[in-house]
Amino acid sequence: MTAMLRRGMVVVGWCLVVSAGLGAQSPTTVSGVVTTRADGLSVPGAVVTIVGTDVTATTDGEGRYRLEVPAAIARAGKLQIKVEGLGLPPKIVDVEIRPDTPATADVALSLGFEEQITVGSRMAGAEAQKAVPVDVITQDQIATSGYAETTQVIQALAPSLNFPRPTITDGTDTVRPATLRGLGPDQVLVLINGKRRHQSALVHLNSSVGRGSTGVDLNAIPVSAIERIEILRDGAAAQYGSDAIAGVINIVLKGGVSSPSLSSKFGLSTGSFIGNSCSATGQNCKLGNKINFSDGELFDAGGSWGVGLGKGSLTVAAEYRHHNRTNRASFDPRDQLVAGDAGNNAVAEPNHRWGDPDTRDLMTMVNAQVPLNAKQTRFAYAFAGYSRREANSAGFYRRGLDVRNWPQIYPLGFLPEIQPLVIDFNTTAGVRGGWNRWAWDASAGYGHNSFDFTIGNTLNVSLGPTVPPNKTVFEAGTLKLGQAIGNVDLSRPLKVGRMAGPLNVAFGGEVRREQYEIAAGEPDSYRNGGVPNRAGGIAAIGAQVFAGFRPANAVNESRESVAAYVDVEGDFLKWLRLGFAGRTEHYSDFGGTADGKLTARVQVDPRFVVRGALSTGFRAPSLGQSFFSSSATNFLNVPGQGLVPFESLTLPVTAPAAKVLGAQPLKPENSVHSSGGVVLTPVPGLDLTVDYYHIAIDDRIVLSGNFTGPQITALLTPFGANSARFFTNAINTRTSGVDLSAGYRIALADAGTLRLHTSYNNTRTKIVGAVTTPQQLTGFDQVLFDRIERRRIECYQPHDSFRAGGDWRRSRLGASANVARYGEFCSGTLNPADDQTYQPKWLTDAEVSYQIARTLTLAAGAQNIFNVFADRNTTVNSFNGIQTFPSQSPFGMNGRAVYGRIAWKL
Repeated sequence: MTAMLRRGMVVVGWCLVVSAGLGAQSPTTVSGVVTTRADGLSVPGAVVTIVGTDVTATTDGEGRYRLEVPAAIARAGKLQIKVEGLGLPPKIVDVEIRPDTPATADVALSLGFEEQITVGSRMAGAEAQKAVPVDVITQDQIATSGYAETTQVIQALAPSLNFPRPTITDGTDTVRPATLRGLGPDQVLVLINGKRRHQSALVHLNSSVGRGSTGVDLNAIPVSAIERIEILRDGAAAQYGSDAIAGVINIVLKGGVSSPSLSSKFGLSTGSFIGNSCSATGQNCKLGNKINFSDGELFDAGGSWGVGLGKGSLTVAAEYRHHNRTNRASFDPRDQLVAGDAGNNAVAEPNHRWGDPDTRDLMTMVNAQVPLNAKQTRFAYAFAGYSRREANSAGFYRRGLDVRNWPQIYPLGFLPEIQPLVIDFNTTAGVRGGWNRWAWDASAGYGHNSFDFTIGNTLNVSLGPTVPPNKTVFEAGTLKLGQAIGNVDLSRPLKVGRMAGPLNVAFGGEVRREQYEIAAGEPDSYRNGGVPNRAGGIAAIGAQVFAGFRPANAVNESRESVAAYVDVEGDFLKWLRLGFAGRTEHYSDFGGTADGKLTARVQVDPRFVVRGALSTGFRAPSLGQSFFSSSATNFLNVPGQGLVPFESLTLPVTAPAAKVLGAQPLKPENSVHSSGGVVLTPVPGLDLTVDYYHIAIDDRIVLSGNFTGPQITALLTPFGANSARFFTNAINTRTSGVDLSAGYRIALADAGTLRLHTSYNNTRTKIVGAVTTPQQLTGFDQVLFDRIERRRIECYQPHDSFRAGGDWRRSRLGASANVARYGEFCSGTLNPADDQTYQPKWLTDAEVSYQIARTLTLAAGAQNIFNVFADRNTTVNSFNGIQTFPSQSPFGMNGRAVYGRIAWKL
């Protein structure tokens, strides 16, 4: 640690010398006039800042300003200035400059939708990134990351976000959960242009991170449509409502008039790993032969174009992404077709798939704004999106000799596939404007997500050995979720007493209606055809790997909520900014809640800020958690009875069978979020931040284990079942951690410009108190929330993550490199002797680019250059040695990926 600090001091010292040396050269200036677009009147008292520095100027009575540009920045040939006028949205402008040559940049402020949206504060010019921790991922960072999926882009640059790639988890293979600060996928609020985004209809039910949750499908948002991504790492339920316990992710869409741009990525995963060599019983696994891979072929093409729409603009973005499957499964050592044929049969190996699914995604977004009056003080705006995503993932291989197979249909056995179709669309429209220094905004929107299950390359054993009446493809049903929302927001800066600055007052309201639906599958996907299996026993019922939703599971439920908030913030002293937010919401299904937030920022010196926040929060149970149900017939080997059919139910808490087991109506999760940190700016352009946080969550919603046994059978017999599980507010958790970040931009004279960044997150989550167990299930507390589920909460995700990197530009040539360290995580087992801890791993990404002309850029790069994998699963955790690497690995199991990138802009 001491050595690292010394090296850091040397780097900072060197940067100071460079800055001082370059700063001694003749200054370059930027000057201009700030006016309002509506009437061309000057804006006195506006603050103009060179982005990334502490160089500022205030406009005079005629709206004029003048900035002296540090030579280190002037040599870069380009800079950005940020203009903030009292009561007006801030604006960022690009300025082309030449050393020793004055530059002019006049700026017209408006109330247009191109305003700079920043989460965490509703105060214009509040520098929200310093009042509370906010990460901003820029367009350049998105492009040079080389990733095609929105969630992967965020994970590559923000260590507080975790995005594992689960496999053999049914629908979760397609809509993969992402988490912030180690909490649940549904404990982070996602916004688009500052407006609430709807969740996915899928409930994660299998053994992945986020089991029992629902979340937003970020990968339905095309990367080509994104201007930037803002990540608020602070509790914000009092400001924005339900789900914002861990923080907020705000996707800001491209807007305004812009030239057509196109980009394309293509690549594949390539490398090798060592397969397992096991006995026919799956025991005594050892490292075997090297397995080469060249798969996961990627083709991604997208673009955007902003055209004039009267005096406004319309920006259209579209993207197509084609990603083939990856497979890191090892060989199946078991008998396949007949007893004793292990290692000597006609079955192609590996017969399982353990990796990413095949995906075909088509996505589009539009973003528009038009002035409603000649003075441009009122605007209509709208944005909308549509995506159609197809996938193909697999389950466990059914061997040829398995009683779940008919060899007449699949002589060599079969690998059943889940082939979902996910449709997602959203639209939001509104008007915003200004009147007598009041800024107002009224909007309405609707979002919809559907998840249609098609099960292919499969069969229903109970329908017999011939096709027809058996089938190989089944429609297994559909999940649907819709959200309609309306908002009204008003804000105004007020002069209050002897305050050092205006007091910004904001308030508003929201109404929301959510609808959740389960549509039953075709009868053959779930019915019992009555035919015994090939051994003469009771046949497995329903489509293999995923039995369809039954009519008894069909549901169509909705709820409404009404909310109101107030948010005030201002500089009470020159060095002290305080903020308060309060919000109350009432839901039709569980009642009301009220939450508040206090923030403080102390800045005794421009180079040193101390900040802190204390807030309460909540998360309303999703409609999926409240009303999801499914039925499946499982056959378990009961001593003395042989195979016994178990009718296993996943129940909503309102179901009579769930009530018999002691299920209670779900209630909101409640949280208290406290944080504190410092921001240091020792030299212009260098920002260092350190933040500590503690998040206490009570009544956290989890999915119980399966309740089985004679007592349970007795309770469930009247309902035709003998096994069940349900959602419950069973646990309380405490999450503590620290975030660190640093960034610096260095102008290297004739050698170009270098930007450096680093960030670190450390998170620990613990379950506190006893597991709440219904009286009817006394003695079953370890089943209600067993050891596997406890470890899933406490250690399934990395305890810490680190990112560091930089990008260099000189004339037409560019290069970037990023390293990531993913901390240790664990396996989930019932037996402590089977526990496994996976050690930290370092991954390296790099890209080089060349601008052939002003409009065309070519780039090539590699992700995970050194082909790093997570630690291998032990024998007991690898299903006969087949599942080589852990499904909860935070960086997946694809190994090295190489790619090329082409970007064209007219």
